[in-house]
Amino acid sequence: MSLGMVRIGKLTVLFFCILFSPLVHAYPLNTDKITLKDDDLWRPVTAFNTTPSAQQVITSYKNSSEISTLLGKSGAVVTKVALNSPATGDWYVLPQANFIDVGLAFWQTEQGDIVKLADFSQTHVNQQAILMHGQAFKLPFFEPSKGYLWIYLEAKHYPTPVDLTILDEGAFLHHQFYINSISLIAISVMLTLAILALVMFLNVKQKVALFCAGYVGLHGFGWAFASGAVNAVYASPTFNKHYLGMYLFAFAVSCAGAFTYYLFNFYKEKTNKLTRALKYFSITAFVCGVCSLLMPFYVVFYTAHFLAAIWVTLSLTTGFAMLSLNDFRAKYFLFGNVLYSLSLVVYVAFHFNLINATSAEIFVLIALAIDCVCILLSLSEWLKLKHQAFNTLLYESRFDPLTQVGNRLLLDDELVKLAHSAYIIVFIDCDGIKKINDGLGHAKGDAFLINAAKLMTHHLAQDGTVFRTGGDEFIWLCKVKNKSHLPQLKTTLTQKLKALHNTIQRQWPQSGISYGIASSDECQNHTECLTLADQRMYNLKSAHKLKVC
Repeated sequence: MSLGMVRIGKLTVLFFCILFSPLVHAYPLNTDKITLKDDDLWRPVTAFNTTPSAQQVITSYKNSSEISTLLGKSGAVVTKVALNSPATGDWYVLPQANFIDVGLAFWQTEQGDIVKLADFSQTHVNQQAILMHGQAFKLPFFEPSKGYLWIYLEAKHYPTPVDLTILDEGAFLHHQFYINSISLIAISVMLTLAILALVMFLNVKQKVALFCAGYVGLHGFGWAFASGAVNAVYASPTFNKHYLGMYLFAFAVSCAGAFTYYLFNFYKEKTNKLTRALKYFSITAFVCGVCSLLMPFYVVFYTAHFLAAIWVTLSLTTGFAMLSLNDFRAKYFLFGNVLYSLSLVVYVAFHFNLINATSAEIFVLIALAIDCVCILLSLSEWLKLKHQAFNTLLYESRFDPLTQVGNRLLLDDELVKLAHSAYIIVFIDCDGIKKINDGLGHAKGDAFLINAAKLMTHHLAQDGTVFRTGGDEFIWLCKVKNKSHLPQLKTTLTQKLKALHNTIQRQWPQSGISYGIASSDECQNHTECLTLADQRMYNLKSAHKLKVC
């Protein structure tokens, strides 16, 4: 054999060794899950102006070298993975990346044939496999084969190491159902609660309800964008909506701070340290949200994490502070925020590669959904307190604090309702109240008025309502369904008034009552009726004075 033939043979062997040596180390697809760590997996390349071809991806790969990790990096990267499938079947590849502007996958056979597997870009309108918080594409094998999997990625920021997971069809469907169902349920809960809070605001017109709707709703919309739920319904070929989740976060925590500020009535305590902290945090977060529209995405990303760290500290401090004051609204607020804060700590630590957590986003979503329920419960407790305070104020403004019967304001409210009704008005003046005050003291005078009001309420019973309209003046308002009943009611009331006068005189000999009765069939309106009853009362009072004399 000639020397030339020997050299040709050696070169041929070397060529095939170089060509097929990676397949010796090919990953066998003989389990339901394979995970390739980010370490030295990816090679940074120059991004293409248009969607690259397989040959361009391969060429760019050959002209670059691996980096240790993609954590915190940005731009275009390529990886080449040798795989060996001993059987037929469908596999799914999951690049662990939250934000992907361009994602392409190709399969190269042993013979060198190349086929495009998928365009899993987040701007692509037809995704092969929808997976919340990430991407997935199918890797089908119609026969046992070996080859290379090529993956090209472009992103503005890689928040985590981009590991590569390969699942068989059964494992992927289980994983997909778990991730997608929990994500959609949690997002639906948040958006539903936001609608309830908004309805509350429209009813009560209170800022706390509006900020609650913003707190819950913006978190819900943010995760709907970040998870890809919105993209699954409508993907824009020119705009990656996944990024909007991070842009909305600053506004969401701004509403969270404002909600807490109003929930615990901090706006009434201008000098409180927590008051200033919540107020300035809410304003700062809002300003960061506005400014983020002009910032590079990686700045927005880290700003959101910085705001999250501050909010965790501030919300827990507020919760514990208010719980120490026995504010029962704090129990819901604190419980929800403890869960949410713990999940945010895990989420932030995951993004900074401090821990290795599978589906960290799911923990945040579950905790956030629970937190939103607790936030709405806190709001309901706030509204309950406001309702009780309103009822108390309404009662105090409509009822006499001494005798506990209605006052002039309540009487006016009732008189307005008398149009086209049949009624009787009784004007009553207590006799001798000045003698009681002067002779026995004002405490006894008050006791007399309280006793007189109780006796009036007892004697009048179901026939009408008692009102105190002045120091010693009372008015009875008695309604009937038919004006034909007025004569009989007037007779009944006259008998009751005489009995009341006698009862009071037995208990308070120096006193008694003077009264005047007028009915709606005698007057044009309730004003005339009041005037007539008042005149008749004074006539009777004058008669009592003459009798005493």
